[in-house]
Amino acid sequence: MNRIIVSEEYDPYYNLALEEDLLRSVNPDEIILYLWQNEKTVVIGRNQNPYLECDISQLTASGVRLARRISGGGAVYHDLGNLNFTFIYQEHNKNLEQQLNVIKKAVEALGVTVEFSGRNDLTIQGQKFSGHAFYTENGHEFHHGTLMVDVDLSRLGQVLRPSKLKMQAKGITSVKSRVVNLQQLAPSCTVNQLIDLLATSFAESYGDAQLLKYNNGNYIPSQLSLYEDSNWIYGESPKYDVMLERRIHQGMIQALLRVENRLIQRITIHSDSLSTVSYELVEQQFTGSAFDLHFEDQLFGAIEDWFESGF
Repeated sequence: MNRIIVSEEYDPYYNLALEEDLLRSVNPDEIILYLWQNEKTVVIGRNQNPYLECDISQLTASGVRLARRISGGGAVYHDLGNLNFTFIYQEHNKNLEQQLNVIKKAVEALGVTVEFSGRNDLTIQGQKFSGHAFYTENGHEFHHGTLMVDVDLSRLGQVLRPSKLKMQAKGITSVKSRVVNLQQLAPSCTVNQLIDLLATSFAESYGDAQLLKYNNGNYIPSQLSLYEDSNWIYGESPKYDVMLERRIHQGMIQALLRVENRLIQRITIHSDSLSTVSYELVEQQFTGSAFDLHFEDQLFGAIEDWFESGF
């Protein structure tokens, strides 16, 4: 029998880990519709650089979590005004048109007209309310995406913008689109209502389905610790270059970094200081260090200390 699974957790690491477990355990004769919500989270695609996708310092200040999923696609902002869906199946059961029509029919029950746009987006009046991504592994596949009901668009705009660092990407960056909340077009729409509409639409399309609710009291996903690990979130980023600049008492300092898998592979420091100095010892000190939110202050603090010590 097909299953409709609703997560009662708002933890992105739990929900992404549960999604992966469901992917690997889906039976040959079933389709799973998995519905889940995350509280204040930016989720980046498998091959994305978080520093190019969002303002990491703004995330930290706003209490927004950062998570990385195993599928491709762009960076998205989730809060409790957003409902995530995932269709999970073995490849021989894939029917993208049927899957999209489940969503289309559920949303159109709100009294709006849904259109397909681009490769995987769903729009209303030309505005995107749902973006999708896919992942395949050993003959198992999922198709997942967002359904924006009442997302905080102001916070979305604050966090989904690149860090102020001067960077050159070596990976994949998101394509930004004009988005809209369903409540702007169907004011009575709620997340709970949309869950009910999706369950009804899924059953009409695929037949009877068993409804199950998961939480950390009845199920702990096997890959939970992986999704929580900062090495997965940051360290999986592709190779990229960073330029850091700061004026200190001795002059303007510029540091050029090559970063790969979160580690600094190469660092070159220049300055317009009147002193003729070599920064080789500082460069050696930080080569191999992790590049994170605190690195810039650590680097320039070390350079100032180095000047004050008389090298």
